[in-house]
Amino acid sequence: MIKIILNNSSSNPTSPLFIRFGDDGLDKEEVGIEMLCAFGSSIKINSLCTLVHSHVHSLPNIIQMPCSLSENYQNIVVLEWPTIMSYVMSAASPSWSVNQLNVFERTSYWGTHLLAVFETSQHWQQTAETSQSLMVYYGPTDRQYICVKTSAPHKGKLIVRFKSKVVGPVGVINFNLFAPEEFCFWGLPGGPIRSDDDIPPIDKKIPIEPQLQRYYIMQPVTSCNRVTDDLKILISSINITWLRGQFAATGNIKFSSRIDMERAIGQQLKLVINGYEFIVICEQPSTSNRFANNSYSASIRSRFAELAAPYQRERNYVNTVDKTLAGIMTDILENTGWTLDNKMIDYPIPEGAFSYRGLTPAAALLKVASSIGAILDINDTTKTVSVVPEWPVNPWSTEQATPDVILNDALILEHNTQDTIQPAHNVVFVRGEQQGVACKIKRQGTPATDYARDIVDNLITDVQAARQRGTCELARSGNKRTATIRTKLKADLPPIRPGMLLGVRFEDELYKATVDSLAISASISNQGAIMVNQTIQAVRNV
Repeated sequence: MIKIILNNSSSNPTSPLFIRFGDDGLDKEEVGIEMLCAFGSSIKINSLCTLVHSHVHSLPNIIQMPCSLSENYQNIVVLEWPTIMSYVMSAASPSWSVNQLNVFERTSYWGTHLLAVFETSQHWQQTAETSQSLMVYYGPTDRQYICVKTSAPHKGKLIVRFKSKVVGPVGVINFNLFAPEEFCFWGLPGGPIRSDDDIPPIDKKIPIEPQLQRYYIMQPVTSCNRVTDDLKILISSINITWLRGQFAATGNIKFSSRIDMERAIGQQLKLVINGYEFIVICEQPSTSNRFANNSYSASIRSRFAELAAPYQRERNYVNTVDKTLAGIMTDILENTGWTLDNKMIDYPIPEGAFSYRGLTPAAALLKVASSIGAILDINDTTKTVSVVPEWPVNPWSTEQATPDVILNDALILEHNTQDTIQPAHNVVFVRGEQQGVACKIKRQGTPATDYARDIVDNLITDVQAARQRGTCELARSGNKRTATIRTKLKADLPPIRPGMLLGVRFEDELYKATVDSLAISASISNQGAIMVNQTIQAVRNV
């Protein structure tokens, strides 16, 4: 390979450059010549660099190539020379591009019968077009951990200067460079504003509101079947009650005969009342015998009671690794067949911070929920446990919120109220234990002068935990008015479960209250008439 580099321009830019190869006694199959032109801008485009090859058996072969003005350009010409050439081959002049910056190769093939054969192969530096599917996500953003460095130094360099000589043996200098610490919190990404601040709620839900009619036609329907084999059980009445702060509903059921009671004891029963399905466990039978009047009944609990005594043994637990709130609740429900639906703000719990002793899974899950100001909302049909706030909307913010159900006075069969007088608090201290945090939680816009009792719990390991528990404690304080409302259970008026926000239109007033309890009763008379009612207790601030 012969390389010729031209760095300076000549006074005569058209002067040719001749290269001759003499006879050295060797057969030359191929001679590669690489030329790199780096002339200044004064060189003309038609300047020629001439290559001449002489062979002992042939006349000279000449190739003339114009040099390119581009300094970023390189061209390679490879000539294949035959061993015996009896006549002069025609010169080949490849065309050089001036503006093209892509590097490519040109190869000239020489033969004995053809004057000149060229094959050009160009490699283009470009990306082929590919089809892509674009997916756009919309809707509410899920919460996630947002980590921010407490001190974020700029990237730079470390300069070490030695001003004097060391005296004594040569030592070792160690430089320890630590990464800046990170502060992580659970919130909504995409902006500098923290999530879950005490701001007025913005609801997009549409409340359930039965239509106002002159009269309502009621066709109550009840049925009771055994879950295992769908065996029909005849009953005469049923009462079941749900309360905030309990993990299972409780009630009693009355059977039509002793045989029906014996078939139901210790079994799971599927109750269908006006189209709404409930699954309960029948336990603790009782009988009453009087002259010509015998009755057979039993106590019942909702299906979630299968995770309580006597169906589950008591257990001990400690988180041996770092967990989150949802992770601990998932551990409690592990291998039970129940699914967790956490509606509370999740947060980290360090290793060994939480433990309990001698609790069944149902009692342990209720303990975790109450520690952060939450309740359990159980769906016995789908076996789903929802952990929801005890107060879905703070009592002082209900005027701006949209209720879940609006009940008009045309469907209110009975309405009673009772007031409870108790101190009102606007600030509370919430703290954990060995690995917890201590926070002062206060109502926004208040002077924070009326303190509630301090709250200490081992699950208060994050500010989000303290915020949720402290908000619940402040919501419980203050004067309350409890309204007891008896209404119907219809297709457009479902069971009003505890934890819902209820709107009541009564006596030219619309007030909103949080449902504290629900009781559903159904009875069948001796003539076969069925009566179904639901009774709600709702609490609000006064």
